[in-house]
Amino acid sequence: MKRILDNKVVQVGLMAFSVIAASILFYFFLFRLGDLFGFVKHIINILMPLIFGLVLAYIMHPIVHLFERRIFSRIEKKSVRRNLSILCTIVVIVGLLTALVSIVIPELLLSIQSLIVNVPNYVKELENAIVGWLNNNSELEQSVLDNYDAITGYLMNALNNVVLPFVDSAINNLSSGVFGVFTFVFNFAVGTVFAVYILANTNTFAAQIRKTLYSIFNVEKVNEFIDEVKHINHVFGQFMIGKICDSSIVALLTFLFLIIFDYPYALLIAVIIGCTDLIPYFGPYIGTVPSALLICLVNPVKAITFVLFIIVLQQTDGNLITPRIQKQATGLPSFWVLFAITLFGGLFGLVGLLIGVPCFTIIYELIVEQVNKRLRKKNMPTETEYYTKIDGLETKKVKAKLQE
Repeated sequence: MKRILDNKVVQVGLMAFSVIAASILFYFFLFRLGDLFGFVKHIINILMPLIFGLVLAYIMHPIVHLFERRIFSRIEKKSVRRNLSILCTIVVIVGLLTALVSIVIPELLLSIQSLIVNVPNYVKELENAIVGWLNNNSELEQSVLDNYDAITGYLMNALNNVVLPFVDSAINNLSSGVFGVFTFVFNFAVGTVFAVYILANTNTFAAQIRKTLYSIFNVEKVNEFIDEVKHINHVFGQFMIGKICDSSIVALLTFLFLIIFDYPYALLIAVIIGCTDLIPYFGPYIGTVPSALLICLVNPVKAITFVLFIIVLQQTDGNLITPRIQKQATGLPSFWVLFAITLFGGLFGLVGLLIGVPCFTIIYELIVEQVNKRLRKKNMPTETEYYTKIDGLETKKVKAKLQE
């Protein structure tokens, strides 16, 4: 067998076969990319309950850890201590969700119901305002009367080509959305079961993963990987927990302001502002626009003061509240914050907007760390400011600049 492989003709034949096989695989991959993504999406849909379980376990773990270390620390048996902590965590989360459903949701529904009931009145007031404006502008009124047929035709065309297709699309989205709600409830319920099993066996799963990694890779590489995972968990967890606390404070301050100064739809607008504030950079503006429009339907002057309040609140939040809650900033430059939001938002939608900044922060730090590590091997400085003073990359120039 070895003699056959040493034959140059056989080697050339194997090389040609490998090139042809690689070309066929590349062709299949290139032109079957849609099918491949469809297959991956199908697998993800199947595993969605497990994904829900992993996310829930990650969210619940700090609470379980708190109960385990502070409340049940005197219990010697680890399994009993962990199970009691999981049970108490579930009770706390269910209690919070029950309070949310029983207190906040009914008020939100009342606000939405009031908005729907008052829409005809708002439309009528707008119509009266337009009629009054036309009566005060005789030339404009005459122009409208002269072009009545053209305006009517344009409106009917817009109704047929824009409004009706939009309504049809909205109905289809609503029907799919109802099915999506049932799917979400199912995934959440099964995911909760997965989360309980994951939390109950966290140490076992972690030990099995470490055991597998040590059996395959170099010990030092595995140690570096574990340190990176701990750092990623710290950055991601600190950012998300801090952002949730910060958005809750923003929502509470907005609600108090709206209640004190008798604004309409106070709870609904506070929830909108709080939820959109979870999105870095663009979030406050995304929530302010629809909220100001809702207020403008009732009182345009209050809409202007509301926008001014949100501007002041966001400045206060960015300079005082956020730095105190998130003691360690992400360290990501503003340009890359915008890039992360744009990229992850385009790829993953709303979820991408929420997790884009912490995820890209981790990627950014890993790249910077690798760049600095390679520079150290070449005995070159890692500080960026030195490279703004250098025309080339020759080592002599670098050393000369460092000695200045």
